Amino acid sequence: MKIHIVNTFYPPWRGGAETYTRSLAENLARLGHEVKVTAAHPPTAPGRYSYGEVTVTRLRSIGFFYGVPLTPRLIQDLIATDADILHVNFPNPYNAAVGALASRISGVPAVLTWHNDLPPVTRLAGVIAQVHDRLIAPLYLDWYDAIIATTKIYVEDSKPLKKYRKKIHTIMNGVDCERFRPDIYAGDLKNELNLKDSKTVLFVGALTRWHRYKGLDDLLLAFRSLNRPDVRLLVVGGGDLKHMYEQMAQNLRIRDRVVFTGEVPDTLLPKYYAISDVLALPSKDRSEGFGLTILEANASGIPAIASAVGGVPGILIDGENGVLVPPKDPKTLAEAIRRLVDDDDYRAALGRKARELALKHDWRIVASDTERLYLEVIRGRASVRESR
Repeated sequence: MKIHIVNTFYPPWRGGAETYTRSLAENLARLGHEVKVTAAHPPTAPGRYSYGEVTVTRLRSIGFFYGVPLTPRLIQDLIATDADILHVNFPNPYNAAVGALASRISGVPAVLTWHNDLPPVTRLAGVIAQVHDRLIAPLYLDWYDAIIATTKIYVEDSKPLKKYRKKIHTIMNGVDCERFRPDIYAGDLKNELNLKDSKTVLFVGALTRWHRYKGLDDLLLAFRSLNRPDVRLLVVGGGDLKHMYEQMAQNLRIRDRVVFTGEVPDTLLPKYYAISDVLALPSKDRSEGFGLTILEANASGIPAIASAVGGVPGILIDGENGVLVPPKDPKTLAEAIRRLVDDDDYRAALGRKARELALKHDWRIVASDTERLYLEVIRGRASVRESR
């Protein structure tokens, strides 16, 4: 099968949809399919690249709107594609609309993964999101043969998807359980970051204004409330708000308990999970469609503390692979951290269950489920043609 996947960016750009795209592409290639990906060029130069068996075309972006890169050549690239199936990723209204139009023109069946609704990160963004959801999304969602949702719970509350429930298929995100695992040695990194004698809470995410919903500010407030010199916060990720968060930690007088690493290479990311005791994902609202870092932590054998928002309750079971807390509640978040770092047996038990759950979501399984959906869509499109 020839598969063409479209996403906003491609690694080394860090993000949940980028991790999803690369992992799915690589695992579909391992299943013997011909896979190509199209994305905007940042953070590398425009051009065509080969990553193992996956070919990635990075199109030049001429600017951004609503945080989305505008790539004029995308429609040309997709109409001319030699593919059996087109797979587009949302939230990117531009890509989703162009992908639907290209599918309509070329006759290539198309699937859309709806990672999450558009995040209303500012007042203007909220207005744009409402206009999109009410007026624009219906224009292109009708043209997709199938829509993938990563959790059932998220779909139930998604207003843009309400009228498309019949063609929605739930295929949860995946994780590489060989790459993220409990037995990774990372003592050298622990010493390098001066975390040898501390319990460590990990936060992984982009520190940009488009990711404010991840709730790092609430996590910093929770650390002030926790007031435990023996517990350190490890923040992995970079972006335009990194200095702001560093200043916030300074103002809260917890700067000596917070380690900001900036961006780290993907090859080293499993080590950061390995030196941590618990992951924190204190997201503020339903902009958090899944929480892929939860699976990465679980595969590494550590539990997560996360807000009960968006699609998170669809992957994190309270008391099984982690702890759910209310959003925007730093004090409750602090108490959950306190409980897990103080109770080694409870934390270890959650970690073992977490690993068991992660194994059920290995990318090899997810890729096979996606492959089956592709074949179903292709057969369905062929049946429609024959009936005409």
